[in-house]
Amino acid sequence: MVVRSIILTVALLPYLYYGTKDNLYHFRGRRVSLVEHVLHLGVGVTIVGAIASAYRGRMSAMVAGLLLFLVAGATDEFIYHRGLPEHETDLHAKGHMALLLFVVVAVATQWFAGRPWAAAIGLSG
Repeated sequence: MVVRSIILTVALLPYLYYGTKDNLYHFRGRRVSLVEHVLHLGVGVTIVGAIASAYRGRMSAMVAGLLLFLVAGATDEFIYHRGLPEHETDLHAKGHMALLLFVVVAVATQWFAGRPWAAAIGLSG
């Protein structure tokens, strides 16, 4: 279980990097409205729930959190992210790819943890 947590943490680092950069950009570069901040709060809450579920090995809950994240994030993208500066669009694209990397690693490590030999390499408790 410890090995899986370490793997997940390493896979999460790129998303944390680009997410933090994007968040800081909203306070220094393109200032956003209060409504968009509230929407971003919804995005943050749903993704934190999905990530926590991934660490717990609860893939159904992770997928549910990702679906809620998708709804909140798509709403944000559709309403507020038209005609963004190239720099911010680039941050979003990199953040999305980093999140995809984390999700793939979470699913893969959970699958490996269910194999009979997983305990030998530290992937299951």
